[in-house]
Amino acid sequence: MSWRTRWPKRSNPVSPQKQDYVLRLIEELGQFVAEVAGLRNRGRYDAALLTILQAQERLFARPAQDFITRPVEDQVTLLVIGDTAANGHEKCLAYARLLTEAGITYQAKDQTALALGAYRFALHVLLLAQERLPGMDAAQLANRIGPLLDRLPEDSLKNEVQGLLSQLAAPPKTN
Repeated sequence: MSWRTRWPKRSNPVSPQKQDYVLRLIEELGQFVAEVAGLRNRGRYDAALLTILQAQERLFARPAQDFITRPVEDQVTLLVIGDTAANGHEKCLAYARLLTEAGITYQAKDQTALALGAYRFALHVLLLAQERLPGMDAAQLANRIGPLLDRLPEDSLKNEVQGLLSQLAAPPKTN
């Protein structure tokens, strides 16, 4: 099944209440990130990781066991289903931020393999969001992707992620 059939275009706009909810959610996730940074700075790494998990559950509006073991493509779908592209962008950016914070926390715990996995996952989320959701701000995306690429050895990227990166770098095709 192609992503176009899994991501149908919305014929009706999202209600103002839903838009307000998403804005409040993004603000709340920013507070989670600040809490994570504080916990990490105090050496409370496990508490920081638990806070990240709680933030992810809040973002997905479901318990972790309902999304954590799914492939990244399915997780992105869960995040954006029934939302506008703009709300989907915000949710994907927030999720990538939480994954990046997890990577930073794992790195602080000297768990390099887990840190690299979190960074790769965050990068994949951003690239899928860019591919699937029209109108994502290129500058904002570049500001998120660049630091992740700096944290990842080039040979650690899976072929699928490398393909998405090359599509991002390629000039648009003209007919």
